[in-house]
Parts: sequence; C-alpha cells; structure tokens
Amino acid sequence: MNSPETHLQDERLRELAIAARGHPDRSRERRKALTRLVQEILNSGRLCRPRQGQFVDRYEEIYQIAVQNLMLYVCGQIDRYKPESGPVMRWVNFLLEKRFFVDAIAEVMGKKTAIKTVEINEEVTVENSRESNPSLSELVRQYIEEDPEGRFEQKHIRGHPEANFKVLVKRRMAGDSWEQISTDLGVKISTLSDFYQRCLKQFSEQIKGDVQI
Repeated sequence: MNSPETHLQDERLRELAIAARGHPDRSRERRKALTRLVQEILNSGRLCRPRQGQFVDRYEEIYQIAVQNLMLYVCGQIDRYKPESGPVMRWVNFLLEKRFFVDAIAEVMGKKTAIKTVEINEEVTVENSRESNPSLSELVRQYIEEDPEGRFEQKHIRGHPEANFKVLVKRRMAGDSWEQISTDLGVKISTLSDFYQRCLKQFSEQIKGDVQI
C-alpha cells in the first residue's frame, strides 16, 4: 500500500511530467520542468535495481550507465509518458528494468547476439531483395527506418545530431562508403565506424527481440 508520502511524490512527478509535455520542445520552460523531474526521480529512492547479485564487480557501472541513459530518454521522450497509464515511477522503472539495464549489460559486458558487429545488411544479395518474402536483413532495415520509439535517431555522435545511428544504417544499407559518409557529415571515418559498431552492440537485443531474429 502506498504511503501518503509516496502518493504526494507521485503527484509531484506527474505534475512535472505534464508541465514538461505542455511546453514547446527545446523551450526554457520545458527544460526547467525536465530538470526538476529528473532530480526528483533520482532523489526519490524508488528507482529499481534490476538483477542485484549478478555481474559482481561490474554491477554499479552497468547500473549507472542504465540510469544515465534512462534520464536522457526521459528528457528527450517525455511526450511518450501517458499520465492516465500510471505513475511516473512505474513508467521509468519499467523502462529501466526491461530496456536500459539490458542495454547497459550489452555495453559493459560486450555481449554479442545474432546481429554481432556485422554490417546489418551488407551481405544481402540481389536475389534476396527480389524474394516475395522479405529477408531478415530487409526486416531489420524496415524496423530501423521506422524507428518506432525514436531511439535510433536520438542516438548520435556528440556534437553531430545529423550523424545518428538511423542515418548511418540507411546510408550503409544504400551502399554508401564510410569515405563518402565521412565527407558528407564532416566526421572522421574511425569515429563513424566506432560509433556504428557500439550502436550495433547496444541495440542488438532490442532489434533481435522486436524483429524476432
């Protein structure tokens, strides 16, 4: 049963989330509301700690990365929070446990999945593209291009929002070389390639699950 203090905290978080949603994107008012919201969440003492007892010496590193990425998501995607669906803490704890902690495990532990670090569809043949049933790589391409949660576009090289994972996937799948992409975006080839490989590792679990690889 929720205590009166918990209920009051939930109401404050809800009001801050609604306030942030009510201001224009990138406005000063929205940033202020989001800053307060993030501070309240971090200071609430109610963020869950998934899989305690696992990963031994790396747990805190994984957890801090997960929380940091979660807070970035909250700031960038607050419009996805639906007040009528439940408290803010229920929303963020679900995201933390089911998505961001899993992503952080892959980032810290270097976990590989079926996607590994392969260039997603660079092995697709002309014959595959002509099949009546879409190939695996075509399904992956469609999924990333649709970007249902906006995560692939949001993930970009620092200082270069145009150099985001979604753009890089589309360019590579269109046959563009790293040299060409580097020239167009003004980013070093090594930086582009390293970022791309990290994103493949980070998002591999999500893509694998949603596309059912």
